[in-house]
Amino acid sequence: MRLQAVYKPTAAERIDAVIHPIPVGSIVSVRDTIAAVRKGDPFLQETDCELVEIIVDEARFRGQFVLFDIRES
Repeated sequence: MRLQAVYKPTAAERIDAVIHPIPVGSIVSVRDTIAAVRKGDPFLQETDCELVEIIVDEARFRGQFVLFDIRES
């Protein structure tokens, strides 16, 4: 019997999938991006702080702006 590995996207790949449709020069919401990533994988091991770091890196690479709205109510 052969075992087959199950592919699980990384946090960076999940974030990339969320912010990819956002046009260059537009704003990426940290709160909305983290919510979408957590919804797609509720058992993701990265903390919110680690996700914010990835979001900033990905958005900067894509020419997008980051809205740090995580503490808004």
